[in-house]
Amino acid sequence: MIPNTARTHLLSGIPGNISHDGPTRAGSAIIDSASVLNNVFGRALTYKDQSVETVQAGGTGVFAGILINPNLYAVDNPYAPNASAVEFLSMGEVYVELGSAGQIGDQVSFDPATGIISAGTDGTVIPGAHIARHLPSAETPRLAVIALNGIVSLPESGGGE
Repeated sequence: MIPNTARTHLLSGIPGNISHDGPTRAGSAIIDSASVLNNVFGRALTYKDQSVETVQAGGTGVFAGILINPNLYAVDNPYAPNASAVEFLSMGEVYVELGSAGQIGDQVSFDPATGIISAGTDGTVIPGAHIARHLPSAETPRLAVIALNGIVSLPESGGGE
């Protein structure tokens, strides 16, 4: 049967999926977070050890990107296991679940303990990032698209953990 009615609502996207085609830069590394429960797709990653290029959710090192590509893992697995190769977006547009509500154009930051991204500058500010689209639904009220322009800045402490 061919559908003959339009849907009145849809989920906007899935955290960790790239939102729109355009200039995109992604990297890969081995993830090694303090808690595997923080390895949730759509969270911020920093370099944990630059000599071997491992990343972690949150942290105080150099910002690496946002954990992407949940489709590479089992459908029922909401996070990437430690010691696995992961991909992270450093330039482009990606769906994330915000820890606090925000509006289009707001700067974003992340919690160094968990990697949860929020609107505003209360955590570690992600350089050159802002909320590009914000189409919340009843199922995902804090879903947003974050635009990253690829800027990397060194932390004030000058290095990773």
